[in-house]
Order: sequence, then C-alpha cells, then structure tokens
Amino acid sequence: MTPPERKVVAVKGLTPPRPFRWLPYLGARHAIPRALAAPGACGEALCGAEVVVPEKAPPKYPDGLWSECPQCDRQWRRQTGLAQRPWRPDATRRERRKWIHESRTG
Repeated sequence: MTPPERKVVAVKGLTPPRPFRWLPYLGARHAIPRALAAPGACGEALCGAEVVVPEKAPPKYPDGLWSECPQCDRQWRRQTGLAQRPWRPDATRRERRKWIHESRTG
C-alpha cells in the first residue's frame, strides 16, 4: 500500500515575526520584546525606557498611531537588519520619496 500523496501549499505574504513589537506608551510608540505581553508586565524598551504593559489594550488607530521613539526605531532597524532612516522625523513627504528613490537606484 502506498502512502497518500502530500499536497504542498505555498503561503505567500507571510513574514516571520520580528523579535520586537511596538507599544504605544507615554506619548510615543516604543519597541519592546515580543515576549513582554502580559498585562502589568514590566520591562525595558529598546531605548532603555522602563515600560509597563497596560492592563487594558493600548489605543488603536488613529489614537495609538503615535510616532516611533527615535532611539527605539534606530535600535529596531539595527537589530533586524533594516536600513536606517536618514531623514528627520519632520521630513516632508517629498524628501522621503526622494531618499527612497535614490536608495533604490543607487
């Protein structure tokens, strides 16, 4: 008796989870270890700030869409191999698009 044929299914669009996640906390989104998830848990963001996971869920869009903590963003990108952002946080959309275009075309 031959074993049943296995069907291989390719899943597109999924990426492995990053080791960190963003947590809106005290006016900015801080990068914290993904394992730091239990309500009331204390830990440290990538910038070194002490954070406490709130008892109730953090605010969602648009209220929770605060800008990233610049230090957390730099550390996140360094540790995950992403390119650093060369622009200022207040850079215009045109400046950002120009940088993206130049980084792709060399």
